Amino acid sequence: MSKFIDKLDNLNKATAPTMGFHAGSGGDRPVSMLVAVELAGKPEDELKEVATTGACAGILDPVGLSGAAIVKYLKTKVDMPVGLVLSGGKTGTGAKPEGSDIDFVVFDANLPVKSLAGSEPESVGRVLRLDMSIEAGLMRAVNNLHPAIEAVMVDLRVPALTVQTLMQCRRAADFSGQPVIALTGVGLTVAELTALREAGVKCLVLPAGSSASEIGSLIDDIRALPKPEKKKDKKGIAIVPRMGLSPAPKNSGDDGGDDDGDNDD
Repeated sequence: MSKFIDKLDNLNKATAPTMGFHAGSGGDRPVSMLVAVELAGKPEDELKEVATTGACAGILDPVGLSGAAIVKYLKTKVDMPVGLVLSGGKTGTGAKPEGSDIDFVVFDANLPVKSLAGSEPESVGRVLRLDMSIEAGLMRAVNNLHPAIEAVMVDLRVPALTVQTLMQCRRAADFSGQPVIALTGVGLTVAELTALREAGVKCLVLPAGSSASEIGSLIDDIRALPKPEKKKDKKGIAIVPRMGLSPAPKNSGDDGGDDDGDNDD
């Protein structure tokens, strides 16, 4: 299974602390959202640097890279899963790197299905870039496709995070039934991070070129967020007809009108 998808699936799963030990603070505190980073494919030490920041994954967009450069880049040994962006069935110049070096692939709805050939379900994760404006029926269909979609990615690189954006995130999470990964910028506030988490976002993706300090700072901010509040299930109120009630009786002749309703005297 994809290591990145496995991290998403295991996020927020409660684990009881060992008897006699208490959960630590700071770096020992579990995170409630993951942080991934887009990769530019250069310089050569970029991948190693990102892997030391605590990021859960790197996502390589191979545009402008040769097939040989992609293969060489992905063969860099780091303790971090790396995904690859597929565009139109091709990666970069069209050369497909070895699948064993790819943990997951990211693609949009226009990708030809044949381009997923060789991405074995048990080893390579599949992340669909989702247009949050699509109709509900198509969004629900994401959960019943083959090959299976294991997470969805939305683009939240907007000037300001709005309530409407949060509503769209919640809609994507509820309708697709998959973990939501969000492309974001740096500098999110604690209020924005909390709102995104409660809207169903499981992972934030920082842009390529983000510094190690920016990545580490975001992870620390997420680690310091208050624990998610347990939401009470709101039971719907059933609307049922009232039985035993009959319409109000009509007046029977004392109103001065005649029976045939033609208003003649």
